[in-house]
Amino acid sequence: MNSNIKKRLNFKSNFFEVYELSDGIYGVISKANSGMGGNSGFIDMGDYSILIDTGFNLNAAKDLMRAVSEYTNKDPRFVIITHYHLDHVIGNFLYGKDTTIISSENALKNFKTENYNRIKELDKTDLKELEESLKKETDEDKKVEIQGEIEFIKSIRQENFYLREPNFTIDGEIALHGQDKEIRIWNVKKSHTDGDLVIHAPREKILFAGDLLFARTDPWLGSGDPRGWIDVINQLMEVEFEIVVPGHGTLATKEDFSLEKKYITEIMDLVSKRLKSNTVPIEINREDFSEELRSWKSSVLQWNVEFLSKYLNRE
Repeated sequence: MNSNIKKRLNFKSNFFEVYELSDGIYGVISKANSGMGGNSGFIDMGDYSILIDTGFNLNAAKDLMRAVSEYTNKDPRFVIITHYHLDHVIGNFLYGKDTTIISSENALKNFKTENYNRIKELDKTDLKELEESLKKETDEDKKVEIQGEIEFIKSIRQENFYLREPNFTIDGEIALHGQDKEIRIWNVKKSHTDGDLVIHAPREKILFAGDLLFARTDPWLGSGDPRGWIDVINQLMEVEFEIVVPGHGTLATKEDFSLEKKYITEIMDLVSKRLKSNTVPIEINREDFSEELRSWKSSVLQWNVEFLSKYLNRE
């Protein structure tokens, strides 16, 4: 782990670990199979605090509220949403009107369409049928996936739940200044999604990347533009930072961005070659990647292959 990372704090949660990255800056890393969703973070600006992403599981989101209060002694004035995917925004509704929720303009547009459509789909899901499938499932990874879906559906069916939208959007770059800290926030071109935000603490050299970085695990390509993502990684490598809080995976460094770029480049090349040779169906295995990528574990590999088959055919 990077020598600049101070320590893992003794915060009690079944969903995540809290790391103090610098004085007043905290990374929140989801525990494996906890159902929390994406990672998070928060910053004590001195006179107010900022929360970055609110998670997928309501109990995890409540623990996150407790962590912010415990370590900053303040409720967040701002919640920054790195992108619109549900595993980063479900806890939004826990915050009152005095908390401003920030996203990019394009993220809000996608929030209003993609997220509401997804919730409508889940409302039609037969929960009893899902619970029966869990009892019959023998694959442990699949059982964890089904259990997470069950818990999520129960959460969004609570009487008081609603999708709280961002109410402040940016298109470009802004800075937030506090008594003790300064952070910069900017949106990038279509990459992981159309509307990702980056949060940078320049003095402390800490970057909150959202899902622009999946640290040492397959990035989900299906909502964005892989070529644009490579361009964004190249741009981020020019930013001065030493610690990255990724959207998924453990605390990271610039090396992890380099590995992610390698993964995206290689999987695009592998799918492209099979398309040219008319190999159907397209199958990509871990052994097809470079050695440093073969140990990665994720359920999205085949989904990425299917997405890239369509994406590359359109070019």
